[in-house]
Amino acid sequence: MVVFCVAVTVGAVVVLWPEAFADVNQSAGANAALDYVDRQMGGGNSVLPDPAIVIEAQGRIHADETFLVAVGDPKENWSELSTADAIASFMRYVLLPRRESGDAPWILCFACDRGAYPGAHPVWVDEEGLSILRRGV
Repeated sequence: MVVFCVAVTVGAVVVLWPEAFADVNQSAGANAALDYVDRQMGGGNSVLPDPAIVIEAQGRIHADETFLVAVGDPKENWSELSTADAIASFMRYVLLPRRESGDAPWILCFACDRGAYPGAHPVWVDEEGLSILRRGV
């Protein structure tokens, strides 16, 4: 019985190994072909209306500063995955070690009402209704 089990196992490995190895090698090649931004964004490409806000926020907000994510009504061209909770969660993750705070000087505005943040000035704006605001400057 042991010989039979060993023979079946060896046979399965001989038959299935090349195909499994080829699949893994293809996935590794596809991942290696991604540039730095695509690797960093990962699933954010399907959650964020425009991933450029991540690059801008990382460049502008120092690691020891805080930020606030404000999400307004979704725009027509946003993905159905672009919900307020998903956007806020992804931004908290991708901007670590920066922390989210209600009174933060930086406001990441996803089609938000800019008037709700008196004294905040836009430092970056894109065509998708996204902006980075700074208050107390």
